[in-house]
Amino acid sequence: MLKAAPGAVGFHIGFEGYPDLLTRLSGGAAGGWTDLDRAPTDRPPAGTGVRRVLLLARTPADLRRAVPLAGLLPRAREIAVIIGESPAWRPPPVPAAGFTQHWNKLLDLRIRRHADGSWRADASFVSRIPAGEVLKALSRGLTGLPRGALNAPVVSLAGVGSCQWRPGDPNVVLAPASGPVPSRRDAPGCDVALRTVGAGAPSWPVGDASRIDRAEPVTGSVMGPVTASVPPGLSGDIPFSVSDIPPIDEFSVCPIGFLPTDDGSVGGLRDDRGVHEIVRQGEVVTRIPLTGALTEVDVARLRELAGVAVDLGRDWITPVGVARIVCGLAAAGVPVLARPDTRWSGALGAELAALLDGFDPEDLSDALAREQYSIRLRRAALTAHGTSARWRQIAQERGIRPPDPPSVSVLLCTRRPELVASALGQVARQRGVETEVILTLHGCSADLPEVSAATAAYRGAITVLEEDAGRVFGEVLNRAARRASGTHLAKMDDDDWYGPDHLSDLVLAQRYSGADLVGAAGEFYYLEPLGITVRRCIDSELYTGHVAGSSILISRAAFDGVGGFRPISRTVDGQLLEAVTAGGGRIYRTHGFNYLVGRRHVTGHTWQEPLNTFLTKYRRQWRGFRPNALMEMEGHPPHGVPGAADGEAIASKGRQ
Repeated sequence: MLKAAPGAVGFHIGFEGYPDLLTRLSGGAAGGWTDLDRAPTDRPPAGTGVRRVLLLARTPADLRRAVPLAGLLPRAREIAVIIGESPAWRPPPVPAAGFTQHWNKLLDLRIRRHADGSWRADASFVSRIPAGEVLKALSRGLTGLPRGALNAPVVSLAGVGSCQWRPGDPNVVLAPASGPVPSRRDAPGCDVALRTVGAGAPSWPVGDASRIDRAEPVTGSVMGPVTASVPPGLSGDIPFSVSDIPPIDEFSVCPIGFLPTDDGSVGGLRDDRGVHEIVRQGEVVTRIPLTGALTEVDVARLRELAGVAVDLGRDWITPVGVARIVCGLAAAGVPVLARPDTRWSGALGAELAALLDGFDPEDLSDALAREQYSIRLRRAALTAHGTSARWRQIAQERGIRPPDPPSVSVLLCTRRPELVASALGQVARQRGVETEVILTLHGCSADLPEVSAATAAYRGAITVLEEDAGRVFGEVLNRAARRASGTHLAKMDDDDWYGPDHLSDLVLAQRYSGADLVGAAGEFYYLEPLGITVRRCIDSELYTGHVAGSSILISRAAFDGVGGFRPISRTVDGQLLEAVTAGGGRIYRTHGFNYLVGRRHVTGHTWQEPLNTFLTKYRRQWRGFRPNALMEMEGHPPHGVPGAADGEAIASKGRQ
């Protein structure tokens, strides 16, 4: 598809284990091209006189991994980029151009999708520009424009494979493996220098305390026979910890696209041919490089599996790569069957290792138990091994204050003083995120005994407002939002129940989806007049135009950007969703296991949906009030646990 010509140079990334795909996309010419996964950071592979730059990335995740190496790409008038494979949920690779003078020179731009599913972007300019600028713009277009500060600290990368540590970061400074880090604009070049080293690593300038060393990734061959050279100390007793494993790129490897299947087969991980493979019934489902760099395409191929088994008791070519694969699968919500011993717990992290060790494989046959396990895995893996988490840890170890974590202002508006104590109790249960409550009493007084007692008992930050009963609901919420100080605003209702990880899971979903607004799937309902709990058929972990209104979490910037809630009495949630979409924002719906909607007295709620609406499409029903296990509600036996709990289910339907 791409052919080299005089004055053209070619680069590729991510094709370990897929030489045939590389040959096809490059038109057979990739043998003389530069593999960015093996490129040194101090020697740009091409000099002057380049007219055309060709870049092949197997997946969008591989393209993001190339972004820190953008400085290695030469200047050219013509830049062509091909992405070989992309999952259905990824948008087309339309560049999001920055406000630099380079894009003022754009002459022509063409984006094409080929019959084999690959994407090609061709850009030409009136004069030569840094080809890396096109790479950065395509990455921004695939994952969305950053809605806040870039990942901190500012990092310099040195050594082969160091790009694994900062996927998608356009603010990297490249340095030679021997140092020093180049300065920029009369300022230090970085806050932390990370160097990947192998045997015989060169010395670093004396007195530079910013450097940290990590092992050079083990790689196989791309174009020739698959081989691997294992550095000393990376096999056997697994002498490495969490911080030694390159992080998981949560913008690529994440729960998006999760399928709640309970009838799939279990795959297994092997490395018999010098590359990791996940196989099912003898057939290869996907190949993963020895570095363990999982991609969103690999994850998409695994979605219909019930889980993936990994034998942690055997010897592996590179345990670091295996640990990274296990963490990546967990971050994506793919159920992992493994029994880590004490050798592995230091590498995987205590929480993730405990989850793996405590799971019963028999639970894969139950869709609820399988999904609950998936949710626990993704929480543990993303919060310990995601790029943001890893660099927060590194910054703290180097004495650098990382950016403050997101804070959430909960907008809680009620006309029912008798529910204030219960509603505040739901906020008080939240963990893993800094919260404040803006409690608005819509038509009732803060001096009522039940209200004053509830607010006095609440131990968190709280602001109590009183609003006239005649003021419309949208304006009441806007006035509350103006008093909020959080980086995010969350809406919670007074008659619903929320698990302790509700807000932290929404913040996590906002991180990996890059969405402006996130919310939960309205799956679980307690219908008090009928005395039943229902799980409806609602898909989750996808970009959409609708989320449950009482689960909305939106960034402050996006909220202000769309003008807040409409000053109307009804459908304010739906109108906010429409405003975000109309303004070019993205909405993401995560799982609903932290959220149980109460339908107690229909006349007392702004959403007056008939009860039979909840009975038309459902997956399961249970007698009585039956929260799932992730709600962690004492005194109420959870459903979704094989055995006694499911024995009380009164109806079950297949996925619709």
